[in-house]
Amino acid sequence: MEEIFSKKFGKGKPVIFIHGFCETHEIWNGFIEPFTDHHEIIVIDLPGFGASPLPHNPFSIDEIAARILTWMDEQHIRRPIVIGHSLGGYVALAMAGRGAQKMAGLGLFHSTIFEDSEERKANRTKVIEFVSKHGVDPFIDTFVPGLFFDKHHPAISLVDNISRKTPQATLIAYSLAMRNRPSYEEIFKTLEMPTLILAGEKDGIIPADITSKHLLYNPKAHLHLLPSVGHMAMYENPTEAQKIISAFIQA
Repeated sequence: MEEIFSKKFGKGKPVIFIHGFCETHEIWNGFIEPFTDHHEIIVIDLPGFGASPLPHNPFSIDEIAARILTWMDEQHIRRPIVIGHSLGGYVALAMAGRGAQKMAGLGLFHSTIFEDSEERKANRTKVIEFVSKHGVDPFIDTFVPGLFFDKHHPAISLVDNISRKTPQATLIAYSLAMRNRPSYEEIFKTLEMPTLILAGEKDGIIPADITSKHLLYNPKAHLHLLPSVGHMAMYENPTEAQKIISAFIQA
């Protein structure tokens, strides 16, 4: 199995944070610090991002989830809470579908159980075609500002710098994997582990009305919609997001 790059901080019950599309573990820098006093916090680079090699592709989200579960076994990480941002949430859901018994909790951080709409799938195809022709940088020019509600947020430049490190092959491969991912509705319905949904009321990627529908599938899930927040609560309202996650992982 190819290596999954990770960093560990603190001691205690393990919590794995998985970054989103065109991100690396660096997206959590600073944000995770309050949790390290009582937990072992583990941040990873998904295969193909940061320091983790890209697998042979095409691959599915489910195959990425299987790699992480195997890596957890190799690293002797027992029953972590897994929190995934956007794409990372899709991976976390697939992990739960494959090995719920290996997880103590699931956090969807600006993510969703629903598969892409036909319009969204068509947009993924356009991204693949555009990046194949023009490369990563022109895509990032518009992608990163679209993650934020405030288009002048000071963190946009930081996220932009992280996102531009994404290899072209990685961007294309994950766009395809996300386009083809299934619905996780049935998985979500049957989850018995504690589940958190943290989202932004102004999220342009996953609208708030879509997020609210998650409770129809799992009424026991803890849902939090943050006002004036887009797709990046770790920057747009870190204090409130930290408070919510701290309460969840300590419960």
